[in-house]
Amino acid sequence: MGDNATGKVAIQPTDLRASAGIAKSLGEELGPPVQNAVNTSETVSGQLAGWSIAGGLSQLGTGWSKPLGDLRQRLADTAANLNANATAHEHKDRAIAGAWAVAPQGGK
Repeated sequence: MGDNATGKVAIQPTDLRASAGIAKSLGEELGPPVQNAVNTSETVSGQLAGWSIAGGLSQLGTGWSKPLGDLRQRLADTAANLNANATAHEHKDRAIAGAWAVAPQGGK
């Protein structure tokens, strides 16, 4: 994305696709650490059965599981939307270029 000679923002499909790739990668990279944290809190909670903090550790893992899963889904949705926007921009650009390429009909 950049400024053109008129000072307007120009959206490039390649920039949208690059941003989509970053969002997708972030969501994918979050998966293992999130699952590890949830598993660890459950394991430690089980090992500390009878201790007052065991229930809190268990709730910590299960409590963060859904919001972090939602974050991963939001990143995946963002990536999909950015790719869809890139495709739409390319389609629009081809349609406009095609309209200008057609020779005018009629005339003298």
